[in-house]
Amino acid sequence: MKSDFITCVVPARNEAGHLREVISQVKSIEAIKDIIIVEGGSSDKTWNVSLELAQEDPTIIRAFQQTGKGKFNAVQHGAANAKYPYLLVWDADGTVPLECTVKVIEHALESGHATMGDRLRGEIEPGAMRFANWVANWVFAFLWWPILHSKPSDMLCGTKIVQTSAITSIPQWLLKIDPYGDFALIANARFQGYQIHSVVVDYDARKYGSTNIHRWSGGFRLLFTTLCIYSWLLLRKREIDEPK
Repeated sequence: MKSDFITCVVPARNEAGHLREVISQVKSIEAIKDIIIVEGGSSDKTWNVSLELAQEDPTIIRAFQQTGKGKFNAVQHGAANAKYPYLLVWDADGTVPLECTVKVIEHALESGHATMGDRLRGEIEPGAMRFANWVANWVFAFLWWPILHSKPSDMLCGTKIVQTSAITSIPQWLLKIDPYGDFALIANARFQGYQIHSVVVDYDARKYGSTNIHRWSGGFRLLFTTLCIYSWLLLRKREIDEPK
């Protein structure tokens, strides 16, 4: 990568009981010199904890409240305020162990490519991922295989490090059809010509709170998103193949 330092965005909703520990882990990584906590829609004291953390170390930590809804809107908010050209998304639920996140960062810095965690090939703690989710994640891994031009990989792992511009330049129509933003981000990065690598990570059960994801409705919307992206790819291929 062209920068030795990265920005880390931590989307946080109802994570008051775990956020301080997560930020402590983030701060332990030397390459992270810019930490952005983006809180949105919490019913607990997540925002209060975010402000406390930012006040304790204002040189590296900033806290924002998102104006929109959803995790990826929070990621976009962070990207818009990032200091560095590469951005790491770090889920506040703490389900990906610190040592695994470090591996993702090290691979990205050494290879120079966007990198995402792959939970499907790692150790999954009992109760961390429902069987239906595991099956669905493998289905999407194979559906996206032709787009990534690599082995089937976990498309929905929250741990990703990408070019900040790949987030800020996502077309609005793509964001509107993607309920979580993962596919929109990966598709836009690929359309910009970036390679995307994956690194095996372990997946732990939540220690605090519950998931904010609607599994079944979200899964069907992700399938619709994938089909739309394939259609877009075909149209772009025709444009490229047509004689000028």
